[in-house]
Amino acid sequence: MTITTRLTCFFLAMLLLVLVGFSVSMYGVADYYLNQQVDERLTAALNSICGMIETDAAGVEWEPGERRRVLEFPTYEDQLAWWIKDDKNNLIARSHDAEHTDITAFDNRNWQFAQRTIEATTSSSDDSQPMIGEASTKHAALIASAAISRKPVQAAQWQLIAWLVGLSSVVWLAAFASARYVCRWALSPVRSMAIAAEHIDFVDPSQRLPRVHTHDEVGQLTQAFNAMLDRLQESFERQRRFTSDASHQLRTPLTAILGHVDVALRHDRTDTDYQAILETIKRKGTHLSRVVESLLFLARSDREANLPRLVIVDLASWLPTYLTQWDDHPRHNDIQLDCDQSGCSRCVAQSELLAEILNILLENACKFSETGSPIVVSLNNDEDHILVSVADQGCGIDKGDIGNLFTPFVRSEQARQSGVEGVGLGLSIANRLAKTFGGDLTVTSERTRGSCFTLQLPKVSDDLMDD
Repeated sequence: MTITTRLTCFFLAMLLLVLVGFSVSMYGVADYYLNQQVDERLTAALNSICGMIETDAAGVEWEPGERRRVLEFPTYEDQLAWWIKDDKNNLIARSHDAEHTDITAFDNRNWQFAQRTIEATTSSSDDSQPMIGEASTKHAALIASAAISRKPVQAAQWQLIAWLVGLSSVVWLAAFASARYVCRWALSPVRSMAIAAEHIDFVDPSQRLPRVHTHDEVGQLTQAFNAMLDRLQESFERQRRFTSDASHQLRTPLTAILGHVDVALRHDRTDTDYQAILETIKRKGTHLSRVVESLLFLARSDREANLPRLVIVDLASWLPTYLTQWDDHPRHNDIQLDCDQSGCSRCVAQSELLAEILNILLENACKFSETGSPIVVSLNNDEDHILVSVADQGCGIDKGDIGNLFTPFVRSEQARQSGVEGVGLGLSIANRLAKTFGGDLTVTSERTRGSCFTLQLPKVSDDLMDD
């Protein structure tokens, strides 16, 4: 079932409920009004009839006389019947249309009745009984009865029902005829979005949904979907560049290894030549292994990269121990340690991976600075973080290259021109590891004056240490 059909059915169902509720309410109001009119007519007629009865202490007497014209009801005379009986159930008077003298002879469904008894008044100063004889017109009591027909009310009710049903049917059918068209028109932007989305493929990832110039949910959906497509295209382009660069970086050492093997197999060589070729193959193979390991690490998702077991590391005591690993490096004497032990120096990390971050930073500092220039490893802290910085006095980095410095396979212009070996993965790995520890890796640099990479790690509070 389409959205248009569901909306149409929902709208028609709600309209049907409204029409039924309106019709029932209108019928109830009209029924109350018509019955009230019948009651008022019947009460007025009964009052007029009782007005023709004379009452005194001697008895009750029916004396319409000249006032009989009051008993004529020209508006609804054919709908009204009345009669007067005495206390012995003898008929005294009746209307022209009162064929029945007994109230029970009328149909209760089609007639509405009212009855009133008029008795002789009594006086405390008169002990005698009323003078009622055969020749006398006095009666001990008279019973006035009236009945009014409900057929006009019933006819009006049926007519009202017919009008309500007819008008409601016309309105509902008109809504049925127009609701589907209105729903289709309202949902036409959604259909356009669906058609456009079906034609979007990765051959041309720049395709977007047509813009909807409305300020409603459909416009918001279009903007959100296009924003998602922008992010997907960016991710796709980044993945494509990553794949292309990775293929190039893997092909280069493989080509060198196969080239040396081909040269070695062309003719017999001395042991010294074979040893040189094997050393070259080993160096290229080691380089290829590092590239593969770096690619595997960067290919992991953030969930897989999270380390399950982290420990508290005191950097003030760990850094001097770590730098002893560089004692055999040719630039060991250029590396200096500036450790501020006045504040907290504890963080949560893994010492092996923390060493990998510093190895990457120190190797870059050694590559891009002159031998004999100082490389300073400093430890400081601020209110919330521990700061480990590696600063050199090398060639520096242009400001235009700093934004892409942590992107895989991206190397600065100075690195490419200097001829220093590298694949552009080290800083990407270091930045990924820093974020794994909940920290960050930043850089400040000035052309020809050197660079400073700073690793920010969250502090471990004293309360956590006590726990």
